[in-house]
Amino acid sequence: MSERIRIGLIGCGSLSQIGILPQLSEPDARERIDLVAVCDTVAARAEATAQAYGVPHALTSPDELIARDDIDLVLVITPIGFHHSLALKALHAGKHVYVQKTMTTTYEEAKELVDTARERGLVLVSAPGQMLAPAMRAMRSLVTTGALGDVYWAWGSTGGWQHHLEANRQGDDARSSADPSWYYSKSGGPLRDVTVYVLHSLTGILGPAKRVAAMSGIRTSEHRWRDKVIPVEIDDNTMLTLDFGDATFAMLGGHSAATGKLIQWGGMGIYGSRGSVEALEIEPLSGHPVSLAINGEAHLPELDPAGPDIYTLRTRLPHVTDAHAAIPEPHVYADIMHGVDCIQTGASPVASGEHAAHVVEIIEKGYLAADTGRAQQLESTFSVPDLVAGGGVQ
Repeated sequence: MSERIRIGLIGCGSLSQIGILPQLSEPDARERIDLVAVCDTVAARAEATAQAYGVPHALTSPDELIARDDIDLVLVITPIGFHHSLALKALHAGKHVYVQKTMTTTYEEAKELVDTARERGLVLVSAPGQMLAPAMRAMRSLVTTGALGDVYWAWGSTGGWQHHLEANRQGDDARSSADPSWYYSKSGGPLRDVTVYVLHSLTGILGPAKRVAAMSGIRTSEHRWRDKVIPVEIDDNTMLTLDFGDATFAMLGGHSAATGKLIQWGGMGIYGSRGSVEALEIEPLSGHPVSLAINGEAHLPELDPAGPDIYTLRTRLPHVTDAHAAIPEPHVYADIMHGVDCIQTGASPVASGEHAAHVVEIIEKGYLAADTGRAQQLESTFSVPDLVAGGGVQ
């Protein structure tokens, strides 16, 4: 399939407004995709969005969008609690699907999406596609080639989870006043919203985890957005410990606390018997490392020396040009275009449903581990693709 992929987008909230729609409006994107319809349950938001981005159809019914015969790929950009039902409907309608993170709230839901896509021969891409990033490919190469020796432990962290304070939610029009309450509901939370990034990264680099333990709780009971009081119903402070087998462990945090220079948003480190790698500088629009501190051998094609034990990445995410790099959420654009690539070429996604399902299980059982005080076994797994320079799959 070489013709343009026809896309329908469900969910015209903050992420779509600040990142996805501006990214998909760039000329090079328009050469490969045709944005047919946008959908939002707030009619004024759907209509204003379609007008702003030149989209022919503005809808308020997701079912109506999914039923259209002029759409190949459905983008599910809604609150997480709606991901499963909408993605499943789209798959049953014969549509390829891209789902924003986290793919679902439960592992059973995630497994159903994976099984349905496989049975119907459809592409299922789930954010975040961390293993498309040059930094993640480089760190995985350091692990798999033995440059770090035997890996003992790793860490990853995210913070600053304060959606009610975002500037793009303080406007007076429908496009800039999306209510952030859902982030603090039972289907939201920092694990599903932000820790998901480092979970995808570390499991992509180290492979599937085998057990999870956790401590978790609610540190702040409510937030205020405009004149509304938002109760916090989901834990906003969680520490996970993952067991990868062979005495290899990782610690991950997701919380509303501020970040800092030592522990940055999206910061990571991996430590072995012969060397280590740490994310040194995080690019703010994508949240991906652009430089690494490597203690040990670092002879990789993705890296350029930039100082003693410091290396920068030679390439960006696939499809991310200078123009796209200057727009928020370039990683989301890369994920969506990866889905387009897979539809057109028949390749299996790197940002796979199987990987996303594994992360969903970690989060679900992480909460269970915190509630019970007992580590939980993980049953899911996924295949880590052999990645090569430039983002391809061997």
